[in-house]
Amino acid sequence: MNNNSNQPRDFDAVLGGETPPPVTGVVLGGIEGVKNRLKSPEARERASTLIDALRYQKEGFELVIEALKDPSDKVQMFAARLLRDKGGQKGKQVLLRHNPQECFTMLEDWQFETFYPNIGITSAISTAYNVNLYREEPNSRGGFRVVEDFNLDALQLFLNDIQVSEVEALACWMPDESYLQIYHEECQTLINMLCKASQKLINLKALFIGDRRQHEYKKSRIFLSDMTSILEMLPKLEVFKLHGNPYENLFFKSTYHQYLKNLVLETADNNARTIAQICNLELPSLEYLELWGGRCRYSPTNFDYFKTLFSGELVPNLSYLALPSFENTDVIVEALVQSPIIERLAVLDISMGTLTDKGAENLLSCPSVNRLYTLNISKNCISPQMVQQLSQLDCRLIADSQEENENYHRGGSASRYYALYE
Repeated sequence: MNNNSNQPRDFDAVLGGETPPPVTGVVLGGIEGVKNRLKSPEARERASTLIDALRYQKEGFELVIEALKDPSDKVQMFAARLLRDKGGQKGKQVLLRHNPQECFTMLEDWQFETFYPNIGITSAISTAYNVNLYREEPNSRGGFRVVEDFNLDALQLFLNDIQVSEVEALACWMPDESYLQIYHEECQTLINMLCKASQKLINLKALFIGDRRQHEYKKSRIFLSDMTSILEMLPKLEVFKLHGNPYENLFFKSTYHQYLKNLVLETADNNARTIAQICNLELPSLEYLELWGGRCRYSPTNFDYFKTLFSGELVPNLSYLALPSFENTDVIVEALVQSPIIERLAVLDISMGTLTDKGAENLLSCPSVNRLYTLNISKNCISPQMVQQLSQLDCRLIADSQEENENYHRGGSASRYYALYE
């Protein structure tokens, strides 16, 4: 059997049609045909060619890696998806070095479209539908203004659409007006509606609930309610992202979910009860956890509620752990470096907190930290000298925007908040 990878195969494209090409033409097949098609000015053509590239083993694998630098964002995203889903362990290692988030199932894997009730669902598969849970009208400046801050009419029409059973991803958007607040009773109404329609949402893999604030440090004014029933009623969910204030119980019961891979709670107002509830979820497929701290409604010197999470027993596949914006990050780090879970992490993000040189010393003395792919300690309180020492680690270090004045302590008489602001 001829294993020459440069010979045409049954899946190769032959340019020039079925008739013999002119003398000046060339029959392009094999890896050379793939390389030629990757020079196409059309992003769609370059992206589709990457599928063929992977069939050429090492040389084709390198072409997919090169496509991570393609001028088209869509081609880059498609190359990352191929490496993650088809590239095996080597593909994931490449992504962990290039951009760790591309190694995990994310809400951004789906293409977003706004749901318009007068049009309905037009493209269910691989599309994330934005459904606005508020009503707005045109204003005198040519824009729009919110006239009703909580309205589920559009969501009800979405859930009644005949194609809703094919939808894979849904984003429930609250208004971003600074003076509006959505209370946990209203959020519970939303949750009840989604759970009631669970028999229709049989293919839902990704769900976002929160507001439209896009600023990195903005505080959400959404008051979240108990999300336990979401995990119970949507068994195929893989991505669950929440942006808001966990007012009381976010997960009232310790719950098991077989397929959830990505869980994010972005908040400026966390509390010990919520943190403990999340840490006690049994999520055997969870790979990515992003849990924000925010303003102190928990003891900044006692983080016993992290014990279950740090043991790793309920999240045996966790690889990406982000704990941004916590007070007294030094205490978290002290517990983390002594825990079993540090040995299996590929990425650790403790950015936007209060990490000092004392906490950084614990990172330096932990052998498992040196085996990370990425360590993010940006926006903390570490001295330039300590940053220099940490930069000697084998892992990729993100350490920008450190607080220069060691006398500033965020959250008290601070020069800035430790994370989100009003």
